[in-house]
Amino acid sequence: MDVELFKAWLAFWQALITAGGTIIAAVIIGMFGGLITRKYSREKDRQDKDGQWQAHAIELAKLDLERKLKRFAADSSIPLRPSVLDFLANYRDLLELDKVSPRALYLNIVENRVTQIGEEKVKQEENL
Repeated sequence: MDVELFKAWLAFWQALITAGGTIIAAVIIGMFGGLITRKYSREKDRQDKDGQWQAHAIELAKLDLERKLKRFAADSSIPLRPSVLDFLANYRDLLELDKVSPRALYLNIVENRVTQIGEEKVKQEENL
């Protein structure tokens, strides 16, 4: 076998192996980069959604407090519930909205969380 031909074949195989190794390394780096990026992206999305739920719960608590203050001004015998409890309840409901449909959440609230009040209390609230 000719020495020049042997050197040419050796250089060819060396170039082929180097190119294949480079391509395989790039694929591996791309896969791991994608996995890492996806994990942090999901976590960031979860934190953003959590922040939005908190902001919505705060706004709902403010609206509940305004409604309670109007009712309290009309009848001061009604005890005021702390607004933080309303915030926590609203926040819990909004988090559950991620897992169930709005209809299922509404039915769950009506069946399990709302206490039934007397007829005169309902009439008082309707007049406000």
